Amino acid sequence: MKTIYKLIVCCIVITMFSCEDYLDVNENPNQLVEVPSGDLLLKGTLLANAQVQQGQLARTSMYYTGGLIGLNLVQQTLYNYDYTPGDSDATWELIYNGILVQNKEIRRISPEIGFLQGMIDVNEALAMGTGTSLFGDIPYSKALPDNPSLESPDPDLDLQADIYTSLQTLLDNAIPKLTNGATTLLLNDPEKTPDIFYLSDRQAWIAAAYTLKARYYLQTKQYDLALNNVVNGINSASGTMAYKPIGSVDTNSNILFNFVNSSRAGDMTGDNAFYRDLMDPSNSSSRNNAKTDETARRNYSYISGDGNQENGIDGPSTPMKLVSYEENLLIWAECILRVNSDNQAAIDKLNELRAYLDSGNAFNLIDAADTFNYDPYVLADFQAGGIENSDNIAVDRAILREIIEERYVTGFSTYMPFNDARRLLKSDSDVMVPFPLNNTTTTINPQRFLYPQDELDSNENIPRPIPDLFTPTAVNQ
Repeated sequence: MKTIYKLIVCCIVITMFSCEDYLDVNENPNQLVEVPSGDLLLKGTLLANAQVQQGQLARTSMYYTGGLIGLNLVQQTLYNYDYTPGDSDATWELIYNGILVQNKEIRRISPEIGFLQGMIDVNEALAMGTGTSLFGDIPYSKALPDNPSLESPDPDLDLQADIYTSLQTLLDNAIPKLTNGATTLLLNDPEKTPDIFYLSDRQAWIAAAYTLKARYYLQTKQYDLALNNVVNGINSASGTMAYKPIGSVDTNSNILFNFVNSSRAGDMTGDNAFYRDLMDPSNSSSRNNAKTDETARRNYSYISGDGNQENGIDGPSTPMKLVSYEENLLIWAECILRVNSDNQAAIDKLNELRAYLDSGNAFNLIDAADTFNYDPYVLADFQAGGIENSDNIAVDRAILREIIEERYVTGFSTYMPFNDARRLLKSDSDVMVPFPLNNTTTTINPQRFLYPQDELDSNENIPRPIPDLFTPTAVNQ
């Protein structure tokens, strides 16, 4: 963490978006400039989070849940569970330096801009919730001291459960700021706003905050509290929080596109992955049935590794979902079942998602001839011998299994399948998606990512030896 303190002491990172319109730049290019308003830093912290949510560790989580296969070099070693602390460095730096440091500076220079404060609170909750879900106990409450120096003590690690509690409080406090907080001219103008996620839409940010609250209560298995919050979450596809790239422009394209069109093209692929087989209508053991045709969604989500699909999930301008309408519906469906034991209501909520999928608006068609179908399910489909219960398990378990499988498919390219696999392993292994392990030397899929090498080198409070890749984090033990 000393490297972060050094960055705090030495500089303020300025996010550039036509800054000449807003800054009186000093004639000396080597002299640091004080940023006049925190909204000028907002775009950078949002972009950093897009990379956290959809970057290298998200791809690695797909290796560990049957979504992708690493073929060469680093991607092959990651796929084979040869994960090293250095593989965590980039994401850790984005969370702490790209988001926490910037948020601290925004709070310092613009405490009066309540709407801005609410946005960065939600963005921070998204980043730190991802961080603690992936690494377990991590620095948070003492990560950034008020007067940092190279002599500042190494920060302690907060317990994972305490971080989740803190994030719920952070989101609770964000909601009134988003509702009534003051704005600046930039935040009032959709043409100029640095808010690349929602163009300063208050209600969209509020709904995302509630969906995040539900996500974290789901991850901690507090299903009743998740249900209480998901009802206020994202209620339409237009409310999905997404990184919307410009297109085939360096550093401004879809993050998957950037990867597969780099020098690492061909290092990973979706070919022959479990996910591809699960979606394949020609595969007798796939999820397709008389009411479900996944042909079009399978083709849309195909990642060849060389970036050859213009409008696919790795297309240069394809939006990347961070907190989605689909996720909100699926949390709702699962928690209705778990909390209220209401099979029909859970099916109804699942059918809301299927209706959206059947509308043709949920994903791009790669070919106009690609077929899709998502007819509504009925209770009989989940009863013994039904199309979703050929193995005659209990009706409620059959419904839950389909919800979890839909989360697996819907969450492709995100951490959702990885988080679910770890959440369900101990308590609900009967409804887990049965993706295979990548080698014969392990008995469970990876349960966390390793603490980064940079932090091991600079923070004496990191546990030694560090927990290995297969040690569950506290909430999943």
